Amino acid sequence: MRALIGIWLMSLCLQAYSMKHPQMPVDSIRWLFSRTEEATAHYYSLWNLDIYGPIILVDSDSREVYANMPDSEGFLRREDGIFRGVLPEMIPLANTDIEWGGLHWAMVRLPLPPGRYDRVELLTHELFHTAQPSLGFHFRREENSHLDKREGRIYLRLELEALRQALLAGRYTQSEEHLRNALLFRKYRHKLYRGLEKAENHLELLEGLATYTGQMMSGRNKWEWRDHLLTRLKLYDPALSFVRTFAYETTPIYGFFLFQKDNDWNKRIGGETDLTDFFTEAFGMDQRIILQSYVKQVAEEYNGRWIADEELRRELSNNARLDIYREKFLEEPHLEIRLEEMELSYDLQNVIPLDEDEGTVYLSIQISDRWGILRVEKSGALMRSDWRWVIVSRPLEIDGDRITGEGWTLQLNEGYFVEETTDGVYLLSRKQ
Repeated sequence: MRALIGIWLMSLCLQAYSMKHPQMPVDSIRWLFSRTEEATAHYYSLWNLDIYGPIILVDSDSREVYANMPDSEGFLRREDGIFRGVLPEMIPLANTDIEWGGLHWAMVRLPLPPGRYDRVELLTHELFHTAQPSLGFHFRREENSHLDKREGRIYLRLELEALRQALLAGRYTQSEEHLRNALLFRKYRHKLYRGLEKAENHLELLEGLATYTGQMMSGRNKWEWRDHLLTRLKLYDPALSFVRTFAYETTPIYGFFLFQKDNDWNKRIGGETDLTDFFTEAFGMDQRIILQSYVKQVAEEYNGRWIADEELRRELSNNARLDIYREKFLEEPHLEIRLEEMELSYDLQNVIPLDEDEGTVYLSIQISDRWGILRVEKSGALMRSDWRWVIVSRPLEIDGDRITGEGWTLQLNEGYFVEETTDGVYLLSRKQ
């Protein structure tokens, strides 16, 4: 089932735009829908497709919905030229695409970022997600856990630094040299973690292309776009997880330079395209064998020693943190919940992989399923690797259909209950 995913960019904007900001007026919402429709029509040639379609803006507190068109099941009512209603509790809030009321919507949480370019970028990013299936791009559940390993993080950070230098370079020939070095670090990373490059590629196809599309349709000129990319890199905190966020930064930068060479480069991308191979050919990277000694030599030009030292220190502290999570979710008493037909939203920046057969810790997550709604705030939940089970710490209070633990709550639907087994593990069960 399609996971509900927010965008890293939105979280940055919300830091400067408080939830206490006055509610967006209806005339501004109408204008935003109109501006977004104009942008998608103007950039029809980007994909030879007008991606404009159903949009819902959702108030994060009240769950009130503002839509640009009616649903097909009568949940929304027309008022002041837009359509309004309330989003059911079972649907997690996120910047994503969802199926609801008989339509495939681009959903965006309010408040919106203050900049007009950022607003259009956000809406067209999510609209592109609704169009991706028709373009041959499909969601698959894959994790980039190697990007939380020391070597994986080092060579991703080196790639990002080379991309930053490419944006800062004065001449295109200089930019291309930095781009080739960025791909050198990428291909060496893939050499270290053979087979896992497929997971990276899928996230770039899914989220990287959506980010590129949103930036293209935002209305920025070339230099405003370049400055925007540099700002994003400056704000991209290396202390946080890269597992779900890197593609929002890498693909758009390669795309920025590809667009200077060929406006239609993206039309040659399909659901099975290997973007690393595509970028390698486009920027004329030498296909010879990649030697470790040469990679380390080039790394010195991009703060390689400093990055390596910083990541070594992080690894030492992170290993201790991983042991704490293993003890919390796998050894101490805990609650195990079987997933049936889940929808979820989570914080992209706080995703912590354990070993491959153990799963991934999501510090903040909301899951809706047949059994009810699980809300976890910063205390973490362990999603097992097969995505069939989620584990939280032991329940502290069971009050009918409401169960609470340290940093989490579980609201059960009728027919479900929690019971303790003989070995101290709690299980979510269904009445027969």
